[in-house]
Amino acid sequence: MKTLFSYFELARPLNGIIAFISAWLGGMFASQDRMEDLVNIRLLLVSVSAFVLLSAGNAINDYCDYEIDRINRPRRPLPSGRIRRRDALIFAILLVVIGVWLGALINRNATGIAILVFIALASYAFWLKRVPFVGNLVVSGLTGLTFVAGGVAIDSVRGTLIPAVFAFLFTTAREIVKDLEDMDGDLKNGVETLAILNPKLAVKIAIGFMASVILFSPTPYLFGWYSWHYLAVVVPGVDLVLVGLAVRLWRDASKKDCTFVQRWMKWDIFVGLSAIYLGTSL
Repeated sequence: MKTLFSYFELARPLNGIIAFISAWLGGMFASQDRMEDLVNIRLLLVSVSAFVLLSAGNAINDYCDYEIDRINRPRRPLPSGRIRRRDALIFAILLVVIGVWLGALINRNATGIAILVFIALASYAFWLKRVPFVGNLVVSGLTGLTFVAGGVAIDSVRGTLIPAVFAFLFTTAREIVKDLEDMDGDLKNGVETLAILNPKLAVKIAIGFMASVILFSPTPYLFGWYSWHYLAVVVPGVDLVLVGLAVRLWRDASKKDCTFVQRWMKWDIFVGLSAIYLGTSL
C-alpha cells in the first residue's frame, strides 16, 4: 500500500484532475449545449487520456530532475528512495502507451494530439526545460491544448479558444514563478532557466503575464460570449487574487514567497474554470 501511494504521489493526481476537468470543459464549451455530446464516450476517453498523459509527464519530469529534486524537493518519491528511477521511467512509459491508446479509440485527430503531447512532455523533461523561457511556453501551450483536445473529441473546437488563451497566459506566469522557487537546485545542477539568468526580469515577466490575464478577463463578457455570472466570479476570484499575488511577488521573490504564490495560483485555476463554466451555462 505504501508503494502504491508513492506511485500515486509520483503522478501528482491534482494536476491530472485539472487536465481531466479542462478536457471535459473543452468538450462542453464546444458542444454548444448539445447534451448528447457531453455524455459522449469519446469526451470521457479524451479526459482520461489527458489525465494519464499528464501523469506520465510528471513521472518523466521527476526521472530527469532526480538530482535537482534532491535539493529542491527531497521528500518526493524518487529522491526519498521510495521509488527507483528505473521503475519511475517504466511507469511513465506505461502511462504514455495507455494515453495514446485512448486517443486512438476517439479519432485520428485525438491520436495525433496524444502523440504530440507525449513528444512535447518528453522534450520538455529531457531538454526544453533547460532552455530559458521556451520550456515555460511549452508547458503553457500544452495546458491550453487540453481544452482544444476536448473539442476535438466531439469534432468541434468552437468555444475552446477563450479558455485555451486563459490557460496559456495563467500557466506561463505560474511556470516562471516555479522556476524562481526552484533556483537553489537549478543553480547547483547547472540548469539555465530565465529565473537563473535574470531573476528580476523573470519576476517582471511573471507579473506581466498575470496582468495579461486580468486585462483579458473581461473580454468574453464584453463581447457577449459569457454571461455576467462569469464576471461575478472571475473578478474577485481570479483578478483580485492575482493582484495580491503579484504585489507579494514584486515585494519579495524569495523561495518562501514564490512557493506561496504558485500554490495559490494552482488552486485558483479551479476558480477560473468555475467562472468559465458558469459564464457559458447560465
